[in-house]
Amino acid sequence: MKIIIRFALLTLLLSTGVFITMAIPFLSFSNSLLWFLSTFMIGAGLALVAKHCGRGALLLAIPISVLSANALVVHIWPPLVRNSVLRAFNEVAKRDDGYRQLRKQVLPITLQSLEVPAPLQQGWNHGERALEVAHGVSVSLFATGLNQPYALAVNERGVLFVSLPKVGQVVALVDKDGDGITEETHVIASGFDRPSGLAFKKGVLYVATASRVFALHDNDGDFEVERQQVIYDQLPAAKHHWAHALVVGADQQLYLSVGAEVGDEHWQRASVLRLSDNGSVTLHATGLYDCQGLAVHPKSGSIWATDDGPELLGFYVHPDELNVLVVDGDYGWPFCYGDRLPDADLGSPEICRSTQSSILQLPANASPRGLAFGDQIKGSSPYQSMLYMVLQGANYGKRQQGFRLMGVPLSAEGRILGWGVDLVSGWSVEGKPWGEPTDCVVGADGALYVTDQRAGCVYQVSFE
Repeated sequence: MKIIIRFALLTLLLSTGVFITMAIPFLSFSNSLLWFLSTFMIGAGLALVAKHCGRGALLLAIPISVLSANALVVHIWPPLVRNSVLRAFNEVAKRDDGYRQLRKQVLPITLQSLEVPAPLQQGWNHGERALEVAHGVSVSLFATGLNQPYALAVNERGVLFVSLPKVGQVVALVDKDGDGITEETHVIASGFDRPSGLAFKKGVLYVATASRVFALHDNDGDFEVERQQVIYDQLPAAKHHWAHALVVGADQQLYLSVGAEVGDEHWQRASVLRLSDNGSVTLHATGLYDCQGLAVHPKSGSIWATDDGPELLGFYVHPDELNVLVVDGDYGWPFCYGDRLPDADLGSPEICRSTQSSILQLPANASPRGLAFGDQIKGSSPYQSMLYMVLQGANYGKRQQGFRLMGVPLSAEGRILGWGVDLVSGWSVEGKPWGEPTDCVVGADGALYVTDQRAGCVYQVSFE
């Protein structure tokens, strides 16, 4: 009896050492002491089992310890969940009560086959696909056969509009019977130079193109524009960062992002502009290398913005960001990056101290794009109190952080809790992307709509 108890205790010691070794990749911290502790426990466990129970007992102790440690790791970090809870955003989040409650609601992550309804099959040429979705989340196809759809907007009647930069068009997607499938696609405007950002204000659709901002007036709602006017035509010419995010602020003025261009020091570069009704254009915020997502907080009215960091120091150096914009705020580029770290050539600690910190640092090359607050989502909590963010991703081998729809939980007061979870992922399989989510918007039906630039479609994401 004593030898059995001794064997069990020593095997537990060995199992603990194996578990710590297996768990280290999933922890938000790792140091030499932790590795020393795990290897010491494994070595001590092996030696003590052999000494007190006989060498033959090792044939039983080793598989028991490995299998039990692996079972515990899989229970804590299931295979489909290991990349679904982005712990790196906040090291203490996993100990937070709200975090644990959220895990109970959004887990387990399941694999959902993407069904293609008969009316949409002609526009779908990507074969059978599946997406990883959180508990309570379902994804369906709303429209297919679109030529690299980019930004989204919803009018007062609940009709979804999408920009098609490659063909220079803006189209309306009409679901006449409310079954979640587009029956009619209307080209409402064409001939634009790479249209991107869309926003509605007082029934007028505003369109940001590569160098201009247009206002499209469809007074009778027949999807034919009676009047098309240029409201701003002084945007700097762009070779790379031609796309603009566009949003109507709480003050009912337009806010427009302008990306950076290396070697181009135009005053509008790397900024968010405020376009007033009186025709004046001012800088609202600067230091944003490539902002492709803007959203207005439903309670505070503050403007939240994504920022896709540059690759000048390497593909995995500059983190991407989520920022809350303040008037005349400087968000660092090109002098600072990360958590106000000075650029080796241009920056200094003094300069960086005067810049604004991001509220959320994202992995490099996550490529954040569209933003949408979930206050109008039709679903249970916590889905209504989330900020939804599309991470388009970048195809630089298997070290990919994007290709997902992420939910950032907010408190009852609308404050960010500092961490996020994957709600939909799986657009990249073993480093080979078949889809690129680009923008998102909450529809009149309370679902979230997401464009896919690579697959040429729009998804409808529904919540319990």
